[in-house]
Amino acid sequence: MLVLLAVALSACGSAGSDPGPPGRVGGTWERLPDPPLSPRESAVAVPAGGAVLVVGGSDADPCPPNADCAAPAAPLLRDGALYDPRAGTWERIADAPVGVSFGSTAVVGGDVYLLAPGEPWESGAPPAFLRYRTGDDRWTRLPLPSGASRRSIVAAGDRVVAYAHSDEFGVVPDLVFDPARRAWAELPDDPLPRTFDRTMAWSGRELVLAAHALVPDPGAREPSVVIAAAYDAGRGTWRRLPDSEILGGGARWFAHEGRLVLAALGSADGGEVGNWGRPYPNGGVLDVEPGRWSGLPDPPAGADEFSAGIVAGDRADYWGQQGWVLDAVAGGWTQVPPLDGDDQIVSGRSVAAAGRDLLGFGGARWPGDGGRGELLGEAWLWRAP
Repeated sequence: MLVLLAVALSACGSAGSDPGPPGRVGGTWERLPDPPLSPRESAVAVPAGGAVLVVGGSDADPCPPNADCAAPAAPLLRDGALYDPRAGTWERIADAPVGVSFGSTAVVGGDVYLLAPGEPWESGAPPAFLRYRTGDDRWTRLPLPSGASRRSIVAAGDRVVAYAHSDEFGVVPDLVFDPARRAWAELPDDPLPRTFDRTMAWSGRELVLAAHALVPDPGAREPSVVIAAAYDAGRGTWRRLPDSEILGGGARWFAHEGRLVLAALGSADGGEVGNWGRPYPNGGVLDVEPGRWSGLPDPPAGADEFSAGIVAGDRADYWGQQGWVLDAVAGGWTQVPPLDGDDQIVSGRSVAAAGRDLLGFGGARWPGDGGRGELLGEAWLWRAP
């Protein structure tokens, strides 16, 4: 697999080069049995020990896309279900201790950790750090990291790390959770300057921090590229990695064969005022151990700037229900076929990887005539080619 990816990357052009061959629409959508959950939007969905966990969300009247609505009166939901891709069946699970939606998740040893930022308008949805064990269908409420609403979590080997999103309001330490001791501890300070748009990913050996330098008017005079550092948990030390020439954003980092892949399409050149002299791509590949950056396989001709996920063998990660999916092994892009009609918009649909396939659940369907949204309880599976 490593050889195929390396070949694909070596053939990549730089940002702004001619696009690759025409892309293909591939795979098929199939309707799954309805889960034992009421129609809803914005549930948390995450792969968990070979299954997919779906929990929480909202069944309040949906807010139209891009609209500014009042806080919903209905409480966030706490019930959930597990989907078994091998059996093609759903099973209800125990209710979460609090209502959840839009949570940050990490999976360690088959256990699902969920950091819920909380909803200030609802007493039944406070900030919470939860663990769900699929083996015994049990939720546990764990000690909350400080500043939880300004953090996300990531699995780092057998630990969970809660990292701050930004240093804009002061530098706060990143935290590591020890499941055995059920306690948080501070990570050593990273070697980067003050940063924003911070995110972390586990390469398989090291914890990598990717961020943007916190300078006045980022991107006004020169591109705000991704800078990075890697943390060796065994030694307890950081090392600064070379700066990239990518803008970041639009995807999640995905670990494959010692590399971290950001499968984000599109580029930017700074515009007419403050032009940077050339386009800089949003996505790229970091070979972590040597600290070497390279480009993504060329996008298909006519591809828009939306990616939906990445596949590598029997693993995948998805963050969208439509767009382009990168095959990290073969080095090509496949477009997910439309699931909804041209005259409909579905917002708030939850997506997660089911093996290498894409599971979508729920959401709110909006008719093209601007009518009222309809909450959905449907589940669909896109089978990746």
